[in-house]
Amino acid sequence: YRSEVDVSGPLTESGNVRGRAVAAYQDKHSFLDHYQRQTAVYYGILEFDLSPDTLLTVGADYQDSDPQGSSWSGSAALYDLSGNRISTPRSFNNGAKFSFWAQYTRTGFATLEHEFANGWVGKTQYNHQINGYDAPLSALLSPNATTGKAMMLTRAYYGETTSDTGDLYATGPFSLFGREHELVVGTSVSRSRWTGKDYSAAVHVNGNSHDYFPWDGDAAEPGRGPMTNYNDETTRQSAGYVTARFNVTDDLHLMLGTRVNNFEVTGTSQVKDTGKVVPYAGLTYDLNDYLSAYASYTEIHLPPREYRDLNNKPVEPDEGQNYEIGLKGEFFDGRLNASLAYFEIHEDNRAVSDDSYVSETIPGLYGAYKGVESKTKGYEAEISGELAPGWQLQAGYTHKIMRDKQGEKLSTWEPEDQLNLYTSY
Repeated sequence: YRSEVDVSGPLTESGNVRGRAVAAYQDKHSFLDHYQRQTAVYYGILEFDLSPDTLLTVGADYQDSDPQGSSWSGSAALYDLSGNRISTPRSFNNGAKFSFWAQYTRTGFATLEHEFANGWVGKTQYNHQINGYDAPLSALLSPNATTGKAMMLTRAYYGETTSDTGDLYATGPFSLFGREHELVVGTSVSRSRWTGKDYSAAVHVNGNSHDYFPWDGDAAEPGRGPMTNYNDETTRQSAGYVTARFNVTDDLHLMLGTRVNNFEVTGTSQVKDTGKVVPYAGLTYDLNDYLSAYASYTEIHLPPREYRDLNNKPVEPDEGQNYEIGLKGEFFDGRLNASLAYFEIHEDNRAVSDDSYVSETIPGLYGAYKGVESKTKGYEAEISGELAPGWQLQAGYTHKIMRDKQGEKLSTWEPEDQLNLYTSY
């Protein structure tokens, strides 16, 4: 069940001040037994024309997600403790009725944009956001092959992140070699602080053994026990970037850009990764009025944070290269769009699970990772558009496989082949 109110319009006679207010509430049950979720969203925005060329925008949003009957992953065990394949109904929910994973977001934002007489546009943005979670989770693990009894994994997580982000950039045309091109220059800065408490030593007063197959989510809620891990981390990021789009000919366009990143985490974790230059390049060529070919290259640099090694230290940054070539088309006056692409992703230090780690031998470390070389190859095709008046279709197919340098597959929980189909009338 969903209800929504959405009101917008001018707030002054001249229309130089405009506003919009949205409120929505949803109560959603599920095919999973004893699972439901209530969500609430409130959103408001105001636009002020300070002058014919200057626009000020301010707004805020408030979101709550309150589920009941949450499990860890939304899926039940496939095997018992002896490794035998087991089967449960599609509706089987191994989460307890008292288990939930509530989340909330509070955001305030402002944007100031000015159009200059020479065609350039300057824009500055500020965003303040609070994200929090309240997650006392309990769900059954795999059952004993003989008795059908299962233990309940219970842990609780509470935390909040407060972040402030600013962005300042300018974009506009410039002339070179008798042709007009486009340039974007900008800088961004952000600071966020995360505090979190973990409880992984639940107290089961009446024992921890439950009948797996007739399970209906009814169980006594264990005590959460003492706090087992505390996090207090502050992350600071800054970057400068520049992008140029060169119109080499009427049909050939070259895009060159680079970004310089600085990343630092202080507090219970210590990470510093500064001055990293990440370049990228793209080339497009219009084969005719309907079809364009393109190629792109970008370097990869993902600072470490949540992935930690056997020594409870962050793994090294994930670095590499991304290559892509493809075709994109627009047909029937834009009513149909299609694309075909081949891509490769080469990573020098992709984080994968380190199976030599014995779980929870280091307090607060539930899993360890290590960096490996990997190569992902794949292709994808997409089509979208209007088949007939009122009838919209989107379809896509993606194939990709990731392997390490020994040729073994990685990330095998990700689909190698994925087909998407969406239509509306």
